[in-house]
Amino acid sequence: MTFIAIDPPTGKTHDADWFHLNRKKIGLCPVCDSEMELRAESSITTAVHFWHGMGATCPSIKKNRKKYEDLPPSAIDKQAGEMLRAEVREHIYTIYQACSSIVDGLKYAEFRDLIIKAGEKGVWDYKGFELNYVPYVLVTFHDIFYAKGSKLRDEKYYIVLEPSIRCLDDLWNKPQTIKQAVWKVSPEKGVIEALPIKPELDPVPGWFKDASRKLPI
Repeated sequence: MTFIAIDPPTGKTHDADWFHLNRKKIGLCPVCDSEMELRAESSITTAVHFWHGMGATCPSIKKNRKKYEDLPPSAIDKQAGEMLRAEVREHIYTIYQACSSIVDGLKYAEFRDLIIKAGEKGVWDYKGFELNYVPYVLVTFHDIFYAKGSKLRDEKYYIVLEPSIRCLDDLWNKPQTIKQAVWKVSPEKGVIEALPIKPELDPVPGWFKDASRKLPI
């Protein structure tokens, strides 16, 4: 089940309670765009939520989650891969900060494991891979980000990409057809938040940029 959806007429995202209060039965999944049905409106034991329907393949459903590190590339470019490795080495701390910003805090040991996994899978050589995508790809390789022990996470979650991706490099090689975002997904609550992929390597989270504009400097 999931608790947020897009209102088709407005394109705005609301929670299930909003749909219930406004007598709306259908919302669109923010990940796969499928219609979802509002459920449990009359229940006193189950929270009102959205249902994808039978046979849904959306990765926001726990059983449909993919291991993105195992997705193949459509092509390999060894020469570009060497150049990307050099960029990653040069900007490694900024990449770490960007990963940490995406997932609300990341331990160095966790980051190191993601870098190692990317190297083992040969991801740096995937054709067209660019520096700004690196943090978003790395965090999809982590099993789950736990709330316990974190000062910033209220829910445990993992990171997903849109369901139509067949090769990992579809994400950056097909920007016209593949959504340029990642989603935080809770095993219990479904989609929590959408995070647009920034066009540049930028470790500063959106909330900090918004808040800093209001500082009396």
